[in-house]
Amino acid sequence: MDHHQSDDWRRYPFRLVTGDTQFDFPAAEANHPQCESDTWFLAGELTAESGRRYAFLSIFNKNRPGQAIVADFYTLALFDIDVGAYGTFTDYDMPGSNLRSGSNPKLSVADDHLDITFDSRAGTAQWRTCRDEGGRLVPYTYDVTFVGRDQAGAQMRLDLRVTPSRAPVPLGAATHNGRIECFGQADTYSYFQTGMSMSGSLSWGSVTEHVAGNAGHVDRQWFPLVANSGGPDGDIRSRAHEWRTINLDNGVDLSIWRQFDRTNRNAVEPFSGVTTSSPVADPEYADDVEVEVFSYVRWPEAIRTLVPPPAPVRYMPDRHRLTSRALDLDLTGDPLVAAPAHGLPLEYMEGPYRYQGMLRGVPVSGFGFYERSLALYRDWELADVLAAADSEQRDDVARVIDGLHRI
Repeated sequence: MDHHQSDDWRRYPFRLVTGDTQFDFPAAEANHPQCESDTWFLAGELTAESGRRYAFLSIFNKNRPGQAIVADFYTLALFDIDVGAYGTFTDYDMPGSNLRSGSNPKLSVADDHLDITFDSRAGTAQWRTCRDEGGRLVPYTYDVTFVGRDQAGAQMRLDLRVTPSRAPVPLGAATHNGRIECFGQADTYSYFQTGMSMSGSLSWGSVTEHVAGNAGHVDRQWFPLVANSGGPDGDIRSRAHEWRTINLDNGVDLSIWRQFDRTNRNAVEPFSGVTTSSPVADPEYADDVEVEVFSYVRWPEAIRTLVPPPAPVRYMPDRHRLTSRALDLDLTGDPLVAAPAHGLPLEYMEGPYRYQGMLRGVPVSGFGFYERSLALYRDWELADVLAAADSEQRDDVARVIDGLHRI
């Protein structure tokens, strides 16, 4: 990677990682036709003119097994931080249609620059790179329209202009240069970009607000094969992960990945670690991140996964502490919305968090998103949940464990 803080990245074409054409922009933002799986994330915190605080996340996921089958989905979630409520919507294009049949997939993606649409049952969602008056692409600057319907059927819509303030960062910084092992695939590519300035409008049910914010991020991964396909034995729950993007008030942003081997008592496996993004320093990577979980939250039965669950009762990590000796990092994360589950193929919980603590001996606080797929339902996992449970939750967890022992 070129280690400098110049403005080279603000112009197309731009190569983020020296010698690796996978990170040539603008194509790195676009579809990778040689890959079976490609994922686009955009999320952030927004404040309305009324003063009300919101957050959002969006996911476009392309899955094309064997380059012949369509198995895509799109997700939008809105969060009302002031009242701790959220709405979530996911639409699928599966079980996949045959690409050779001539049918039109709901997801449309360009190969040379970022231009995505998904024709969902709630309307057309789109994420496109802006163009100037001469028709030239404006680097990393997007117009987005995200649509959906929440659990109660209320319409959700978000229209934003999104502009960056800093360069994209390859996951793992110079140590990995964005080429990582993810869900057992060694040649997965990933980068993220923070400092996204956002402005536009948010509509949710009967409420429409003008909104703006600068705590936001783009995250990208593309996989040679379908992500989390389950490997040779087909067990799609054989691996799990956690991912956090945290925007600290001192200008440092963090992307924190942890992956788990569920066949080996949830042992942490590569790629796992912290990658930093700063306006005044080169990105850093540390692989010594530790997580202490203080509480767990029960998966809400109203949110159903596409793949049937392995157990009726599942718990997910919630309040937690993050530490890294290499970065002199110590942060505690508290949820702003309880149990933000989404109807993805597997258990997937993601929502806004507030973080407080220390970085290199200086107090910091910040806003972040915490994503996790580590659903706990086996008796030895539930023992950890029970140990952290408060008095109200303890009886519930104990009954679940007792029920497992009676089976």
